[in-house]
Parts: sequence; structure tokens; C-alpha cells
Amino acid sequence: MADTVYDVTTFAASVSPHTDIGRVINEIIADIKSRQTTQNTRPGAVIYIPPGHYDLLSRVTVDISFLTIKGSGHGFLSEAIRDGSATGSWFEVQPGSSHIRVLNTDGNSEAFLVQRAGRPEDVGRLSGVVFQDFCIDGVSAVKPYTPGNSKTGISVQSDNDSFRIEGMGFVYLEHAMTVRGADACSFTNNFVAECGSSIELTGASQSVKITNNYLISAWAGFSIYAEKAEGINISGNTILWACNITLTEANRSTISANKLLSNFPGMISLLNGSSGNLISGNHFRRVYGDGTSTRFDDLYGLVHLSGDDNAVIANQFSYSVPPQNISPAGSDPTIILVAGGARNYLATNNISANVGVKVVLDASSTETKLLYTAQNSQVRAYTENYALVATP
Repeated sequence: MADTVYDVTTFAASVSPHTDIGRVINEIIADIKSRQTTQNTRPGAVIYIPPGHYDLLSRVTVDISFLTIKGSGHGFLSEAIRDGSATGSWFEVQPGSSHIRVLNTDGNSEAFLVQRAGRPEDVGRLSGVVFQDFCIDGVSAVKPYTPGNSKTGISVQSDNDSFRIEGMGFVYLEHAMTVRGADACSFTNNFVAECGSSIELTGASQSVKITNNYLISAWAGFSIYAEKAEGINISGNTILWACNITLTEANRSTISANKLLSNFPGMISLLNGSSGNLISGNHFRRVYGDGTSTRFDDLYGLVHLSGDDNAVIANQFSYSVPPQNISPAGSDPTIILVAGGARNYLATNNISANVGVKVVLDASSTETKLLYTAQNSQVRAYTENYALVATP
């Protein structure tokens, strides 16, 4: 085996990886740093986690570029279903494949912290770090998981470039993935469920790709959260249970071709001047089911816009909630709320609903164009500064 490829089960560590895989990986990273000592001799390395159950007592700290930590499968198993079932005859009661149990006896909340000391302009950004094909399990939790066990799967707290988090499983964590200062980061083919929040982008981020993930978060956190984001692409995801995509101060991003299912309003929110964003070709399905939340009522909208020049085009909205479960009682639920901003464009959206619903333009919105998105009876405008071509 090349000296840049490590196996946690064969590396001569001070402890078994089944006892504390965190310490083992930290010792491997120290070994990499001892071997790769100059600017021109740091190609990085691969750390392989074979299938098995591994306890993590010590947080892993990644402070080198070009490191791949990979296993042999996301190994997800629904622990919420397990914990609510009689499992005496089940074949499996733990997640599988390359499975890490986050116990964190060191007092830290993160399983993996990616952080380099020093300013990026002085020491360079961290680049090319990959997390791939293993399961991070918070072990125990209760709905809605935030506030919860305070555990985070992967936390990136240094400015970074071209990271990939792919094929991972996350379960029973308050925060699955939190990345600050992301540039061209890719979140692809992950399975996240029974967590407080799935993907959170903090600080300024740009050119991030969030594609082909299963994100099944509860109602108190976020499926996807991004602040000060530029040009992110959210596409091809299946987002269930309490879909909540929130972009704040985010511009020129695309949210397209996603399957969105939620028991709650606020499925996509563009807030605090988020502008020039495209929401297109998504299927929104709003139903009634598991969970209780007072976060938003049904006047908030499935889509909530507060910014300029956003486009909501060619989406399918399917609303099916028993009338007695609508809040405020007796109200007409809002499908799209233009809460503020100028020149927002709503066109060729289709609405199917079991009750009377509305597309609402608040008084602070101006120059909204509303084309073939709602019938005359479905439009509620608190402004006269808009153009309407109603759906026949």
C-alpha cells in the first residue's frame, strides 16, 4: 500500500479504531504531516474506514488539504423507526457499512472539525478535502432534534475551496453538515435523516452545488440554510418531512427540479433582500402529518419572497391539508407570498388544492408580474403596483 493510503484498522495507532476512531484518525493526520513537510511535497492522503462499527470519543481535527476520508457505504438505518418499534426479531438494529458512533467524551460537539489556524491570506485556504461513503451517527436523540444532543457531524470553520461531501449517511445529529466560507463545495448523493438541520452554509459562500441528496429533517431546523450565498445550485434533491430551504442575503442562485414534501409552510424562503434567484420546475407537496410547529402559520406561504428580481416559474404546487388543521383557523392558505421587493416574476405555475388558496402580494412589493400562476379569485394584492394575467 502506498504511504499516502491509510487503513484505520491496520495503522499502528495507540488505540483500536473500534474504541476511538477519532484518536486513530488524528494520529494518522499527524503522521501525514510528519511525512509531508514542504510546500511542494503535500499531495494529501486517503484514510480508509472499512465496514464496521466504530466509536468516536475524540473529535477529529482536519487542518490539511487534499485529504480524503472514505468508507464503503452510507449505512443509514432509521433509528427513529427502530426506537419506536419492537425490534426483537429484526436482523439489524444499528446503521451499517462504515459506521461511526459519535460519543464525544472529550467535551467537543463535532465529530469532524475542519479548521486551519491563521488567516487564509497568510496560510492559504483549505482545498480538496473529501468526506465519502460512511455513516455518522449521533446515537440517541428525540424529535425535533434541535435543540437536541448538540452533536454535529461535519463542521468546516475555515475558508475552503473545492470540498466534496458525497455518499454520506447522517442520523441523530443536531447539525449534519455546517460549512463556513464555502467556495465550489459539492454536497452530492448524501442521505440525511432524523437530524435537526441537514446542510448549513454560514458566512459568505459561492458556487456551491447541492444535488441528488435525500434530506429528511424535522420542523425546528433547516433542510438547507445559506447566508450571503452567491450562485448556489440546489437541484435534483428529495426533501421530505419538514422541507425548509432558507436563503438569506443570497443572490443569483438556482433551486430547480427538486421533490419537496412538507407537513409545514415555509418550504422555500428567500429573505433579507435575496435577489435574482430562480425557483423553477420543482414539485411542492404540502400535507398534514407528524410534528407540531408554531414557526410559521399558513399565511407565510409555501414560497416566501423578500427581495428583487426573483423568478418563480413552472412549479407544481399540490396542497392537501384538512381544513381543521389550517392555521389561522378559517384562513385561506398562502401558496406564494411576495412579502417585499421589486420586479419579482411569477409565471406558469400550477396550483392544485383541496381548499381555497391564495397568491399574496404584500403592500411593500412593487412591479410584480404574475402570469398564468393563479386565477383571479386566488390573487390577494395589498398593492396596485403589479401586472396580472390570470390563469383561465
